[in-house]
Amino acid sequence: MASLNRAGVAQHKEQLTLKVLKAAEAAADVLREKLSGGGSGTQYPGQPNAASTEGEYPAEQTGRLRESIGARSAGLLRAEFGSIHDPPDYNVDLHFKPPDQGGRPYMDDALHDRDIHVVIRVAMGVTGK
Repeated sequence: MASLNRAGVAQHKEQLTLKVLKAAEAAADVLREKLSGGGSGTQYPGQPNAASTEGEYPAEQTGRLRESIGARSAGLLRAEFGSIHDPPDYNVDLHFKPPDQGGRPYMDDALHDRDIHVVIRVAMGVTGK
């Protein structure tokens, strides 16, 4: 087993931090895709897409939520993704309101989304199931 000196450890941490950021960026890309287009609910007058229903990601109406999705470094070996670029004012209500009252906890859904898990694993170079 190879040993690393302090400089080697620091370099390895920097490389991993970049890899983690790339994984968060890949997750943000998938989430933006999932926030594009309509849902399977009602088509309301004046809205470009049908609304989402419980259990779906929010339907895109203005594009503001989708455009707010991004990724950023959160320190050494850490990154985060979500609605971080000028989040729309309705973001908190949308996420935390009960689903039967129109809430769509999209970040909770993203946390458990297999497609997002896959791109994170690929970006991190993790293979296997």
